[in-house]
Amino acid sequence: MNITLKHNKGFKWYKNDSFYLKGYFYIDAVFYEKENALNFLLTIKDTTDFKELLKNINGVFTIVFSDKKTVCIASDITRSFPIFYTFHNEKLFLSDDIIYLKNTFNILDFNAVSEIELKASCHTHGNKTLLQNVNQIQASEYLIIQNHKIIESNFFFSYAIEKAYLDSYSILKNKIVIAFENSFKRFIDSLNNRTAVIPLSGGFDSRLIAVMLKKHNYKNVVCYTYGRKDSFEIENSKKTAETLNFDWYFIEYKNELISNFLSTEEFKNYAHFAGKLSSMPYLQEYFAIKFLKDKKIITQDAIFVPGFAGDILGGSEYSKTISKNLKHSNLPEVILEKKMINYCFSNDEKKQIEAEIKKNLFLFDKNYTKKIPETVLEDYNLKERIAKYIFNSASYYTFFGHQFRFPFWDTELLSLFKKIPIKYKKAKLLFDDILINDYFKPFDVYFEKEIQPTKKQIKLQKLKDKIKPHLPNHLKKRILKKHDWNNYKPITDQMVNELNKKDIKAKKLYKDYNEIISQWYIHFSKKDI
Repeated sequence: MNITLKHNKGFKWYKNDSFYLKGYFYIDAVFYEKENALNFLLTIKDTTDFKELLKNINGVFTIVFSDKKTVCIASDITRSFPIFYTFHNEKLFLSDDIIYLKNTFNILDFNAVSEIELKASCHTHGNKTLLQNVNQIQASEYLIIQNHKIIESNFFFSYAIEKAYLDSYSILKNKIVIAFENSFKRFIDSLNNRTAVIPLSGGFDSRLIAVMLKKHNYKNVVCYTYGRKDSFEIENSKKTAETLNFDWYFIEYKNELISNFLSTEEFKNYAHFAGKLSSMPYLQEYFAIKFLKDKKIITQDAIFVPGFAGDILGGSEYSKTISKNLKHSNLPEVILEKKMINYCFSNDEKKQIEAEIKKNLFLFDKNYTKKIPETVLEDYNLKERIAKYIFNSASYYTFFGHQFRFPFWDTELLSLFKKIPIKYKKAKLLFDDILINDYFKPFDVYFEKEIQPTKKQIKLQKLKDKIKPHLPNHLKKRILKKHDWNNYKPITDQMVNELNKKDIKAKKLYKDYNEIISQWYIHFSKKDI
């Protein structure tokens, strides 16, 4: 089998005669990384062992197992280290570098459907990439390959369920507190006294990470936030760090930090590294991490710990996306309308994309119509947007040579939260109750002015979301600029100017600035600019 693994920034590939491994994992609460993890995998002798391992493994990893006849590949729930594959002269070629495959086999054709998906949702869907005939392994997917043919592909984790827990609120609360304690203890043990760097917002998820580190007396912590100097995130972020006695930095996204970045080789390399011809290269923290590195504020072995997707566990999708009376038959339409907002579909395109979504729902779970439809939607969101857009954004940590940890994406927490009854997920009722009363108040970091929306504010926002598409462009533009706390406008204006120089006009719906970044990235990938 032809396997070419090139990316070793942040996390290195470790290999022996039978395995390639990148990342870290826990088995029965024991932490494994580097050679230690590779040695553990030596107990795997065949595909049966490999699939049994996937039932018990917990972590962030990609594993390739190879014997004389068979190759097995698996990527964890976050798809942090995707493998890409293509067939050439009836032989299968695999690599973690899709640009390598593109250049090696002179693959120039782009997939028109994938382009629409990336423009609409910031990532391609299913196993497709922007390139024709180049596919990717997906979140929690495994492949088994023999004689250059994929003989089995399936998913070893699903968030979709048939029945929720019947336990009382108080029993569920106790279970979740225990799971939080277990998962964060595992995460803190894995740090091994290296500096924990927290991108600390004003919200709850990153604040819980800071509180847990304080609770377990972890000393080596640096916190930061970034964006405009009038950002609503700053006040609570700073107060949290000060109260917990952690170092805190604010990185203002002013002109000298964010101007003229497009022409640098460093950014062009980052765009390829992060985009992988399958996702929009996220820019939100790129400038902040570059600043921390350039100013030598963090050490080379520092580990970034973002609060990615904690709110998803709590049920934030029930405020944003999931409406009452959801049916399985409506899922493709809901996903298209709620998760693919940055593109105006023609009727034919809409039918084509909905058919793609329906196909992916079936591939993710052939029995999805027997599962609770709301949880099927959550599972689709985890495998697509959360993996390819949110967790893929951790590319800016690895690009600058750092590892990361995702303490909320622990299988003990995921397996518990997916069975929480929907009534406790609405308005993040149970999740916020635990964070506020079991963690924030005891550590004096629950503030008078919280940015968590109330039920009334959520209803008002839904009403605004319905009205906003019908507003004239100048009003939509003004609203977008008003809420541009990351100062994305001057950043994306540089992309628009670069496109204009080549007579390429960026389409603007004024829903968010990602629509500009996605269009710029597609043209950048095609070498139009």
